[in-house]
Parts: sequence; C-alpha cells; structure tokens
Amino acid sequence: MTAAIKPPFHDSLFRLAQIGTTTGMQLVRLTACRGGNQYDALPIEFAADGTTHTASDRTLTVLNLAEPADAAGTVPAGTDVVALDVEGRWVAFVRQAASAASVAMPARIVAPLGQAKYTVRPQTCSAAGTFVDAAGAADLQAVNLAELSLGTGAAMDPGTIVLVSSLADAAGTTRYVFDHPAYAKYLD
Repeated sequence: MTAAIKPPFHDSLFRLAQIGTTTGMQLVRLTACRGGNQYDALPIEFAADGTTHTASDRTLTVLNLAEPADAAGTVPAGTDVVALDVEGRWVAFVRQAASAASVAMPARIVAPLGQAKYTVRPQTCSAAGTFVDAAGAADLQAVNLAELSLGTGAAMDPGTIVLVSSLADAAGTTRYVFDHPAYAKYLD
C-alpha cells in the first residue's frame, strides 16, 4: 500500500503494532472529541481496492495517550488510527506530525550574542562536500540548549557548524534552537 499524501498526524502505535493481527487491535476512524483526550470512533476495515470503509456502527471510545486528559482534543474527526484494547479500554497514541515550520538545517555560528544566544547563517552542502552559506538565506537568532543547562561560560566559536531546528511555539512564533556542548572546544 502506498501513501499518496502524508497525513497531518503521526500514529506511533501503527508503526509498533503487528498489522494484520486481530487480537486486541482495531483500525478506527475518529468521529468526534468527547473532551480531553477521549474520542468517539467507528471501526473501519479495508475493502478489496485498498480503501477503508466503516465496518460497523458500534461506537467506541478511544483514549489518545499523546494528549493530556485535561486539554481540549486536537485530533480532527476523520483521522484513522490503530487502537489497542488495554484492559478493556481502547487506547491510541496519535500526535501532531511536524509541520513545515519544524525542520532541521545545518547552520554556521556567525557571532555569540550572550546568554546562550547566537547569530547563525543557514548552510548548504556543496558538490565538494563542504558547507557554504545558503543562497539568499538571512541570518537567524538561535539558542544553544546545552548552554542553557551548562551555563554561558564558553561561547561557541564563530564558524562552528551546528544542526539548527526551527520550532513553532504556541503563539505561532518560529524559534531556532540547537544542542551543541559548549565546553567541547576545550577537549581538543
């Protein structure tokens, strides 16, 4: 079976489960959020042509372990998931997949800004296998997560290549972070 479109949610249990077994496992389509991390769902099955259709009109309650019980449900109706029967309860683990704003890229340290913050410049890999400034890329401000823990006594040297991840926060602002041991330069 090929997937034409990447689903907007990542179902970790689907990858862990032995697809094709029937004991304690059910492919379901979420139909509505009951509240918190509980969803109404209908059992679905595969048709001969590979599409899915409703297998029965028996509504199941599925607990999504990827969401806190006291938060509003975020998985949209119509999402297909694999649910496991755990001690009489149907559970799934469905979390939102990385969005376009959550990517990783190589970047070169341009200058330290203090307090674990740095100016970084996105890089691309040349045909020779070296890093070069990405065409048209603007300098970004990024935070070294390792330095937040270890302290800011050892600023990263300009020119160091790090893997920067962009993360969209709850307000929709994109922030850039990397995790590089700031004290590693003293170990050489």
